[in-house]
Amino acid sequence: MARPRSEIDQTQADVAAYVAVGADESVQRIITAVHRLSKRLNQWYDRQLADLDVSTGEWTVLQELAREPAPGAITPSRLAAAASVAPSSMTHRLDRMVERGLVTRGADPDNRTRVLIRLSERGRQTFTTAILESNVVESDLMASLSARQSEQLIGLLERLIQGLDDTDL
Repeated sequence: MARPRSEIDQTQADVAAYVAVGADESVQRIITAVHRLSKRLNQWYDRQLADLDVSTGEWTVLQELAREPAPGAITPSRLAAAASVAPSSMTHRLDRMVERGLVTRGADPDNRTRVLIRLSERGRQTFTTAILESNVVESDLMASLSARQSEQLIGLLERLIQGLDDTDL
């Protein structure tokens, strides 16, 4: 039985296929590596969220609320926009999250016709647990880089991300 190909073998095979049809090899080496890394991390994150009994969609809500400055309340329509889902889908998601105690729903004191969603203590703890567990795995992944290499990589990736603002992707 053939041994499974390693991540680097698969990445190199992908790059070779792209280059064979005319793609720029240096571009494809970078983009394919970033994509494969992101894909593998996302697979791990999905398993981690499943272990925490949180869907990817619910994670988006927890993340948006956790980033919100105090008092940390967001309208359901803003959460729907952040998650790229229809407001009705967000309403159903929030209903489930309220039932499970991850978020609270209440009237906006400044506009009683508007609903505000807040992170509950249980939701904040779930968010914290997920981040701390992820940090262990991510730190292990980064351990093979020196501090200087990490800083260089950070700078290069941030430069590429800044370039996204100038590109219609």
